Amino acid sequence: MLWLGVLLALVTSVSWAAGNVLTQKVGKLIGPPRAMIWSLGAGAVLAAPCALLFDARPAPLTSTVAAWAAAAALAGVLAYVGLFFALTNEGLTVAVPIVSAWPLVAGVVSVALLGEVLLGSQILAAAAVLLGVILVALPRPVVGKTPSPWALRAAFGSALGFGVMVPAMGRIAPATGAFGATVVVFVLGILLSLAVGKFAAVDLRAPPRAAWGLVLATGAVETIGFVALVFARRFAPMALVAPVASLASTLTVLYAWIVLGERPRRLAIAGALLSGAGLAVLAA
Repeated sequence: MLWLGVLLALVTSVSWAAGNVLTQKVGKLIGPPRAMIWSLGAGAVLAAPCALLFDARPAPLTSTVAAWAAAAALAGVLAYVGLFFALTNEGLTVAVPIVSAWPLVAGVVSVALLGEVLLGSQILAAAAVLLGVILVALPRPVVGKTPSPWALRAAFGSALGFGVMVPAMGRIAPATGAFGATVVVFVLGILLSLAVGKFAAVDLRAPPRAAWGLVLATGAVETIGFVALVFARRFAPMALVAPVASLASTLTVLYAWIVLGERPRRLAIAGALLSGAGLAVLAA
């Protein structure tokens, strides 16, 4: 059933590609901190009834599960603070490629800490997908504009956060369920962010009515992406699932090409072909 894990990871890619676009829009509309808090809150509210209706919880809640949940929440705060700040203050084709490096961290965590073992062909295929993503999404220099150093640092921090958060959510899912894992991590992350925001006097007021559509949509696609990824982990190792999920970067660049009118470079075309070949091997 490896192909099903790959398919679910592709669902994550589509969801997170939409999330990249929506995150940038809502962050510019109401500011990164408010956008992050309320989008994650919307995602948790949407996931909670699904957790009650659909989740299976075959494993008990233990101190180990609690430790992984805490790790996922801490990493999630870093991931989402970095994501919203980077995408609000920098272009999609600059910030998204850096954030999309999170599978490298997730792969290291999965192999080193979770004991996953990969076949040689799987390693090569996953590397092909990831290399293709990098080629597709290499930042395009913008004439007359210097990338924001803080936005770039935030994007690197986001990559590190997602690289730890995603495998950690996979560890708690047997005890909380797939939707439940999203609720737990999002709620803990919100509580941590509220505590920091109050100390730092950050504006976290409810967004205006005109922004609620974007807030709900952002929370929904982020939740769908994580739930699909948790399910994908049941059918394929995280070290394989993560590179496929990182195709969100490729899809975001395609959006910039088709919708925003940016022309792809030859490296981008080569990267798309390489990613497709890697996916074909993984799904075989």
